[in-house]
Amino acid sequence: MNKKEIKNSLSKKFKEEELLNEIIEFETFTFKKGDVFKDKKPPFKYFPLLISGKIQAFNYDNFGNEIPVYDIIECESCIISITNSMGSEISLPNSRVKKDGELILIPTEKANEWIEKYSSWRNFVVKMYSRRLNELLFNNELISHQKSKIGKQNEQIKSSIRYASRIQDAVLPTKDELLEKFPKHFLLFKPRDIVSGDYYWTMQLKNKTVIAIADCTGHGVPGAFMSMLGISLLNEIVSKNENFTPGEILDALREKIKNSLRQTGKKDEAKDGMDIAIAIIDTENKCLQFAGAYNPLYLIRNGELMQIKADRMPVGIYLKEKENFTNNNISIKKDDVIYMFSDGYVDQIGGKKNKKFMRKRFVKLLMDNHKKTMQEQKAILTETIENWQSDNEQVDDILVMGIKI
Repeated sequence: MNKKEIKNSLSKKFKEEELLNEIIEFETFTFKKGDVFKDKKPPFKYFPLLISGKIQAFNYDNFGNEIPVYDIIECESCIISITNSMGSEISLPNSRVKKDGELILIPTEKANEWIEKYSSWRNFVVKMYSRRLNELLFNNELISHQKSKIGKQNEQIKSSIRYASRIQDAVLPTKDELLEKFPKHFLLFKPRDIVSGDYYWTMQLKNKTVIAIADCTGHGVPGAFMSMLGISLLNEIVSKNENFTPGEILDALREKIKNSLRQTGKKDEAKDGMDIAIAIIDTENKCLQFAGAYNPLYLIRNGELMQIKADRMPVGIYLKEKENFTNNNISIKKDDVIYMFSDGYVDQIGGKKNKKFMRKRFVKLLMDNHKKTMQEQKAILTETIENWQSDNEQVDDILVMGIKI
């Protein structure tokens, strides 16, 4: 294919003219049916983008049997290569060409740059990840009907979910990013499964910092799919609307989630969505804006706890939804401590009577320890919930964040 044909083919996937012009400048490579690409150890410095043809990625189980991982078709890429482009070190699987075609090898530093620069490239990465998660769900159902293949299928699913976990970790804020934005903070994040339906997200807007703590419908693979969608949409909304209030951000997020999941309010359709707390902290002007979907914000000042209430509706389809989320404005002072969290901590089953931890006990725990350093608080919260849980299973993802002004 010549550059014009490649550009025309990729324009179905990527909307930015500048991005298309950048892509077609890289060299194309042809491959033939039957070709096999052997596994390659990291670092793999290129992001393969298939222009035409079909490639099947596969791994081997402990007995040397081939396990198909997924097919790569026109205008797609290898999800593990995407992970590598985000900085994770995962060995690439073996690949077999199923249909003649061409690909472009894009340097990973360029692919990484495009995630920030172009929304269609960022959405491409998230949608690729989401598609693989849906394939995992299908494979899970397949296992229940093919017991003779449980060993192979289970190994494939675990391997794929581990890859998904690397990708999810790559799009969450790093420890250094959080420390730069919040010098005094702690983050307690304990997924119930390998991947999580809870997520945290932040963005810097000049002297303001936006922070979100979210709890998506479900946990594990379904929850992780929703979390990736939420992160992608928040990036898009806030980067394009820097003056939005938290309430307006949640209004826009709700609308985009409903559109993305084709939610119209019909009786039998999925009610997937998320509970979320989002705040904009302006330390220069000593003010905080907050909006919540079910999840509130706690602020402790001079030994007193204030609860900034959330709206009693999720981000997603809801029959009794209000037109807009409530935006709250609060003055903040030095040494104020704010807490944002999902419901996983308070819902954990344990104790002598195998009951939920409950919000009242959680509030007391925060009040008793809010004057300690942030890392001491994290250690106490972690030890407390682990002792409470004891031999019980973790019932949900756990996410708690504390920030000292």
